[in-house]
Formats: sequence, C-alpha cells, structure tokens
Amino acid sequence: MGSLSCYPPCVTVFCLGNPAEAHQPSTVFDRADEFGAIYEENYRLLVGTVRDHFYISEIDAEGLAHEVFLAYFLKADEVSNSRAWLLSAIFNAGRAYMRWRARHVPLPAAFDQERSDPEFARISEALPDQMAAREAFACVTARCQIALRLRYLEGYSIPEVATELNTSSKYAAKLVSRCLRQAQDRYTKRGERDAGS
Repeated sequence: MGSLSCYPPCVTVFCLGNPAEAHQPSTVFDRADEFGAIYEENYRLLVGTVRDHFYISEIDAEGLAHEVFLAYFLKADEVSNSRAWLLSAIFNAGRAYMRWRARHVPLPAAFDQERSDPEFARISEALPDQMAAREAFACVTARCQIALRLRYLEGYSIPEVATELNTSSKYAAKLVSRCLRQAQDRYTKRGERDAGS
C-alpha cells in the first residue's frame, strides 16, 4: 500500500483526564526529549497492538503508529496519561483504517475461497451421528430416553445412572443395554420404513 495520506485522518484525539490538570507547556527542547523517550518506550507496543489486534501488515501498522505519535506530539500538553492516550488513539486509528480499507481495497484472492474453521469441521463430521442418536432416542420410552441420555450423552457411569434412576447398578446396566438394543431396532425399522415409501 502506498501513502497512508490517501484516506481520512484516522486519529481521533481524546483528552484522558481533566484539562486543568494537564501539565504546562515546556520548552521545545524539553518537549522533544520527553517525546523521544515516550516514542522509544511505546513504539513497538503500538505497532504490535494494532498489527495483532486488527491483523494488518507491519508496514501499515508502523504508519498508523507514526500518525498517532504525530497527533500525540501536537496534543502532548493536553494529555495527562500518555500511555492510555496512545493506546486509545492506536485502537481508534486501527478501526478507522479497517473501515477505510473495507471501502477502498479489494479482498485478496485467497479470501474468495471458502475458508473453513476447524471447529466447524469437527461439528459437521459429528452432526449426522448426533442427529441419528436423537432420532433413535425419540423411538424409545421416556425411562429409556433418560437412561440413554445419562449414559451416552452426559457420560454417567452405570452406578451413577443407577443412583439417578433410584435403582441398583445391576438393573441399570440391564436397562441401558435393553434400551440401547430397543432404540437400535426401532430406528433401523423406521429407516427401512422411510426408505420403502
């Protein structure tokens, strides 16, 4: 990207603090030394913040940081907390830059392709199984639904299922086994019936 001056000024200046408490103007040399120290202390922070938060290139981040420092230099006498002002200004600059970029710069060709999120990839793989399990659960009695939900969806052990159902562990194991077999049989018959129609 060429010159950064081709888009509207992106630094919105806020005075963080009471203007009456802002320090008095100093001589030009004292101000330059103070500005140099603040610049050295905060430059990498501002560039890294705007680059990482808004995912922009290093060059554009450096340009935005320089614009922020220029605005700070012009307003330094009104600023009581330099670091807070600089961070606020770099976020404002980053947001304005992203708005400008969205209007004036086309997306790279890589964004034309559909990018999938790994989280959604795993969900889409498991979704048919989950839907089939829910349909199978709908084919059995309410007590079986509870037993199967506790055992397979919530991960309860057989003794925990027995406690929840207020029964013995041996009966809970038989109930879960019987309900699972019943759900499988009814779901299979339902699928065959739907395929036949």
